[in-house]
Amino acid sequence: MSGDAKSGTQSTLAGPEPVVVRCDERIIKGYLESPEWSSLPEAASAGNGHVHDTFRIRHLDSNAVEEVPAGDVKAIFFVGDLDGEPDYKSFRFHAQEPIISGVWVQVQFRDGEIMEGIVENSIRHLTGPGFFLRPTDPDDNNKLVYVMKNSLVEHHVLGLTQL
Repeated sequence: MSGDAKSGTQSTLAGPEPVVVRCDERIIKGYLESPEWSSLPEAASAGNGHVHDTFRIRHLDSNAVEEVPAGDVKAIFFVGDLDGEPDYKSFRFHAQEPIISGVWVQVQFRDGEIMEGIVENSIRHLTGPGFFLRPTDPDDNNKLVYVMKNSLVEHHVLGLTQL
């Protein structure tokens, strides 16, 4: 999902944030039914230490709720637009953007996808089963990504930022 630019169907109603859940074999578009992660601020404040065995996802197309085992999830992308733009190329150097406090990292998933972003500078980033990553590209459709560590093949620290 990295690099999807904003296009058609944006969430305009207050409430749960639209998410795209990437699994090894499929993609699910919809909304998280987990109360502590239903909005972007709640998800970000939940921190990296909260462990889920399953993620409850309300499908966009059918409104049905499905429980997806955490072990099947590559990442959960909190997006601005559920349609995205698959051909968008992420911009990785941002000289004019504000500095966000945290650790700047690059991750590579088992499927070859590479993302960069800022993660919380805490022990929870190292000890939890996953972590929240804020993409560095200001035009990226992804607002926040919960990355499952078991879906990664590489993880590099590119720098440390402070306010």
